[in-house]
Amino acid sequence: MSATPEWWEKEPLRFECQADCFKCCLKPGVIYFDGEDIRRIAGHLGVSQKEFKAAYLTRDDGHYVLEVSDRDPCPFLTPGGCGVHDVKPKQCQTYPFWRENLDYRSTWKLVGAFCPGVDKGPMVPLKTIKHLLDIFRL
Repeated sequence: MSATPEWWEKEPLRFECQADCFKCCLKPGVIYFDGEDIRRIAGHLGVSQKEFKAAYLTRDDGHYVLEVSDRDPCPFLTPGGCGVHDVKPKQCQTYPFWRENLDYRSTWKLVGAFCPGVDKGPMVPLKTIKHLLDIFRL
């Protein structure tokens, strides 16, 4: 027996980051870091993992997190964009293809009201969407 396809498995989704848009980097919330994220970014910044965690992360329910708020934006955001773009955390790499954003078509449309890249650019292959959903899970 096969499971019922998700709505996004039946309809093509389009997405393309828009030039000079960093709205997702300014969105208040929590960014989760796994061990691989910490190793990559600490190496990129030229600091030890211990120094990186002490400088940027806190623990929340067993996870390392970076809290972003209106008063405290992402410390890696520069005027030119993400300062750790090539090694950014999995959560950032996979936006907006998060399970919660794909639960309902209406939610995807709400994300599109915030993110100008939703419904723009080329169709994202179903295989890519499934891969992105697998990359970042809690």
